[in-house]
This record gives sequence, structure tokens and C-alpha cells, in this order.
Amino acid sequence: MKDYGPAKGGKKKDPNAPKRPPSGFFLFCSGFHPKIKSTNPGISIGDVAKKLGEMWNNLNDSKKQPYITKVAKLKEKYEKDVADCKSKGKFDGTKGSAKIAWKKVEEEDEEEEEEEDK
Repeated sequence: MKDYGPAKGGKKKDPNAPKRPPSGFFLFCSGFHPKIKSTNPGISIGDVAKKLGEMWNNLNDSKKQPYITKVAKLKEKYEKDVADCKSKGKFDGTKGSAKIAWKKVEEEDEEEEEEEDK
């Protein structure tokens, strides 16, 4: 256990890749979170989340519709941005350049094996 460490390598995320759009619930939360905090200043984060969840579940479909339409617009923009990145060759659908990261991990493993053999 004393030699245990997290797994090496993994996928690196491209910092220039477009970010996914938030869901309708998160758009709703971003609008109502300050209102809940102002009416209940001493409330914890978990309690705010519970209240927001209850409010979202109690909304009827007609009141959820503005958030859903905004999400659809944001999703279209995201898909367009992803297509632009793919066409430029900057975005391959994975979280970063996995091949380069994998080569680095293999090189590090080889170096460690050489050091252990000495």
C-alpha cells in the first residue's frame, strides 16, 4: 500500500474544445439560486439544492418550456462548434490527445523499468 499511486496517463482534455451546454435544470438553478439564498441567508448548499429540485419537479411543462428551448439552442451551437473544431482537426471527439498521452506513459514506464534494472 505504501507504493500505491494513482493510475498514470489517462486522457488529457483539450482546453480549447467547446464545453457542453448545461441542462434545463441547471439553467433553472442559475436563475433561482440567488433568490433562495437571499430569502434564506443561513441555508446550506445541500438544502438549496433540495429546494431547487423540489421547485423544478413541481413546475408544469409549460413553465419548463423556456428552459428547454434555450437548451435546444445551446445544444445546436455546441454541435456547430464541435463540427468546426473537427473540421479544423483540433477536436477528435475524445477528451484530448489520447495517443500523445499514451506514448508519454509508455516512455515513462520504460524509463522506470530501466531505473529498476540498474
